[in-house]
Amino acid sequence: MSNDGVNIRLHGSQPILQDPVVSSVVAALSDISLTLDQDRVVTASVARPSSPFSSHVENWVGQRFTALIQGDSLRRFEQRISELAERAAQGEVAPFRWVELEHRDSAGHSMPVRYAMHWISSRDEVLMLGQDQRPIIEMQQQLLNAQIALEQDYEAQREMDTRYRLLMDFTLDAIALVSASTGRVVDINHNAASLFGIKRADLIDTLFADRFVARGKTGLIASLTTHVALESPEPVEVEIKGAQQNLLLSSKLFRAAGEQLILVRLIDPEFGSVADGRLVANLRQLFYRGPDAMVFTDRDGRIVEANETFLNLTDVSSMNDLRGVSIAEFLARGTVDLKVLVENAQRAGQLRMYATKLKTGFEAQIAVEMSATWLDDRIDPVLALVIRNASNSAAHRTESAPPDSDMRGVMELVGSSTLKDIVSDTTNVIEKICIETAIELTRNNRVAAAEMLGLSRQSLYVKLRKYGMISREDD
Repeated sequence: MSNDGVNIRLHGSQPILQDPVVSSVVAALSDISLTLDQDRVVTASVARPSSPFSSHVENWVGQRFTALIQGDSLRRFEQRISELAERAAQGEVAPFRWVELEHRDSAGHSMPVRYAMHWISSRDEVLMLGQDQRPIIEMQQQLLNAQIALEQDYEAQREMDTRYRLLMDFTLDAIALVSASTGRVVDINHNAASLFGIKRADLIDTLFADRFVARGKTGLIASLTTHVALESPEPVEVEIKGAQQNLLLSSKLFRAAGEQLILVRLIDPEFGSVADGRLVANLRQLFYRGPDAMVFTDRDGRIVEANETFLNLTDVSSMNDLRGVSIAEFLARGTVDLKVLVENAQRAGQLRMYATKLKTGFEAQIAVEMSATWLDDRIDPVLALVIRNASNSAAHRTESAPPDSDMRGVMELVGSSTLKDIVSDTTNVIEKICIETAIELTRNNRVAAAEMLGLSRQSLYVKLRKYGMISREDD
């Protein structure tokens, strides 16, 4: 029989859903409502008229409920119905359980439903109130798609930010981004910061106009924005405050994220672009034609570039044989020299007149003096080395160097001591001078000094105590 959309099959007692008021309330609360008898047969079913189940539940009355579900849903249903019966047998009042089951329509499409299972003890029936889960699943899918889209947008933004940062760091121009409303520096690259002699980080969020001599009534930002509006704009000429150096500023006004920004290009009127022009051309000529060897290495000492003079000193035929090779392979003390160069250059920014020997490809050694500069204003820091052949200078110094105070003391022993005692004192003086030199070169790094002198660390400490160069507390 039918009662306002309720299909009922009688099994000796009146199903609870037969009551019109109950069926109306239940239909308003759930998408689908069923009653099952003790044999798990559907005795009544109600579907909300607007629900997709309204055209399916009419055929469910009289069927075993287990025939209407499939797969893992059958196991979950049997488990929940057993738990429900057990709780009812224990005397629990109005026990209920939740269970998520999956139906199939005539076309084989999945219809997930979340049921609240209520045990009606007076009738030994199970009332099942179900909510269609497809709208929730669709909403979850939409949220997932939105999350994926946000992550894709975030990755795209990160990629664009990386490209922008690389462009700012590696462009040959001096570029600054200035807020048109506040006049503060939003971003600036290293080439532009070097013009002011200030670190890039210290320029961010400072007033751009404060870096230049005041322009009277017309402010710098107003001049730059007016410059943009002209059909044939001329660069704005300014003077760096405290440097007595003039620059030409060309600008471009644009809007980003609702804020107006000015892209400012700083140009040296004498050389053109900051990193271009005669300065770069002269430095390039100096690198290729200079009499001193020049080498650029990465932070680990691997050679990136070297000039022809270095190739001649080391008897290496081609630059291709040098790239990626550690500079330590060409230093007499190997990694000890490299460690001294890198550590001191990193700490102080530069190291001057470091005396060592350079090994050639034929196992010969050349006395050299090296200067090191640590270039860290980039993504990958570079160690720049200038190497000068000091063979003639070393020989000249050896021949004409005046004796120091220790050597004078030894020479004064002639006539008052035996030759054996004088030689012993001379050995001690030379040994002390060598240890002092090694300690100075390594900046008191005793491990490196011991390696440089070919001593064990324990032997070095013994000699340091011998000459009073270390206290017991320092040991």
